Amino acid sequence: MVRLPARSSRASGMAERPVQRGAIRLLAMQGIEAVHVPNGVRFTGDKLSRIKQAAAFKADGLRAGFPDLIVFGKRPGEVGFIEVKREVGNDLDAEQVVWRDMLRARGYGWAMIRLPEEAISIVREWGWIR
Repeated sequence: MVRLPARSSRASGMAERPVQRGAIRLLAMQGIEAVHVPNGVRFTGDKLSRIKQAAAFKADGLRAGFPDLIVFGKRPGEVGFIEVKREVGNDLDAEQVVWRDMLRARGYGWAMIRLPEEAISIVREWGWIR
C-alpha cells in the first residue's frame, strides 16, 4: 500500500508539493508515468542572478501557466495534463486557463487535482484504467 502525505491540520490543507508527489506515486502504481514541469521553480541569488535564470528558463521553453504534470498512459496516444493545486484555495490563473482551453481544444485530457487520489479518478475518466 502506498503511503500518502498526511493532511495538514492548518486551514489551508495539503500543500501542492505533497499532492503532486502522492499523485505521481499513485499513477506509477497503475503503470502510468507522470513527468513534472518545473514552472514553479524558485530562483536563487541576487536580483540580477534571478533575472538571468528566469530568462534562461524562458529561452529554453518554460511557459507560464503550463500544467504541472504531463501524464503518459500505457497505450500509444495516451497523453494528458494535470494541474496540481493545494488542497484548499488557489484557483487557476489566466495563463493556466489559456493552456487548459488550448490543450482540451487539441483533444488532450486536462484536469486539475487538489488531492493525490483525484489523479486516479481522472485517468479512470479518461479511460486509461478500470
